Amino acid sequence: MIRSAGVPAPPRLAVVAGTPHLLRAARDLGIRTTLVYDSAGPAPAAAAEADEAVPAALTDHSALLAAVEPLHASAPFGRVLSLTETGLLPAAALTDALGLPGNGLGTVRTLQDKRRMRDLLAAHALSPVRTRPVASAGELAGFVRELDGPVILKPAAGTGSSAVFRVGAGEDTAAVWARFAAAGGRDAVAEEFLDGPEISVETFSHDGRHTVVAVTDKTTLPSFVETGHTLPSTHGNEQTAAAAGLARAFLDAVGLREGPAHTEMKLTPGGPRVIESHNRIGGDKIRELVRRAYRLDLVRLTAGVPFGLLDPPQRPPEPHGGAAIRFLTPRPGTVRRIGTPRLTGADDGTPVVSLDVEVGDVVRAVRSSADRAGYVLAEGTDATEAAARCERISRGIRIETEE
Repeated sequence: MIRSAGVPAPPRLAVVAGTPHLLRAARDLGIRTTLVYDSAGPAPAAAAEADEAVPAALTDHSALLAAVEPLHASAPFGRVLSLTETGLLPAAALTDALGLPGNGLGTVRTLQDKRRMRDLLAAHALSPVRTRPVASAGELAGFVRELDGPVILKPAAGTGSSAVFRVGAGEDTAAVWARFAAAGGRDAVAEEFLDGPEISVETFSHDGRHTVVAVTDKTTLPSFVETGHTLPSTHGNEQTAAAAGLARAFLDAVGLREGPAHTEMKLTPGGPRVIESHNRIGGDKIRELVRRAYRLDLVRLTAGVPFGLLDPPQRPPEPHGGAAIRFLTPRPGTVRRIGTPRLTGADDGTPVVSLDVEVGDVVRAVRSSADRAGYVLAEGTDATEAAARCERISRGIRIETEE
């Protein structure tokens, strides 16, 4: 329900490295927007959705403040927000510098650095995971020997499952370290391998109170790249309740105050364990899955709740059905032919089929989210039906490649 803002002038919002969805949602709620985009490139298409657009050096926080502070002085912003990975840190820096409510720099830095995150969890006795920063293949080998079992090697600030490798006991750590470097990995951290299904907990926070809006089941490749999401979770209530409780405790510990968060976990035999978390909506169309299954618009809430224009969710919403997405991962090679099924009967109208490759494109082995070739998104009366429908349509898509 929309409530009156109770102010004579429209509220003002600065959006850093924003998406059209957030700018459009703010505009529809009567919020005036300023898009702050990276001055290293041209104005993005999203600028057309904003009332004004300002270029700034996003990684230079002093220069960023110099570009935005005069605008704030003449017509104050109520919030600085972002829903993109590149915009989260500069948005937090501006929030602190301008003295605005929201998520500060310390919180966002901890979420974006897996070493800081593990230190915080350990300090609060949450989600115990043995971990160590490593600077060489020798240090990695020592950690593998110490654990006498598999470990995960990953960048401390990585995203999109890029440069993530499993290292087994007795494996050639020098070879894995070389593959890590070749994949662009740096600032490495090694963690014990967590066994069990992977999920994510989607939350929305307001004034430091965290409401779980969904628990999402995941499917992944051996390279740890995600190939699908389904919600609501089909895991038992006891497991999902434990994961929800851990997510809320973790967000309290990190000091998250406002907006959506996406916390990835493993459901291990010893209980849920945090893998990583982000103060934004989960990628891979999770925003759309939540909208379809729960009739909840996380982007609209992100824009409207901080200004008192929308009520934050007070309790986990009841699902209206299930929703799923499956990503296409054809055999590596040059695309020679593409065939898509004709959607009829029960499949007509609802599913979304999106291809990211054309004939002549080269498909690479899937080592990060960017290597996937497209997706199918569908819904159903429950999660099981949505997943089955999604997979049935995916099997009918033919992306033929030639080495």
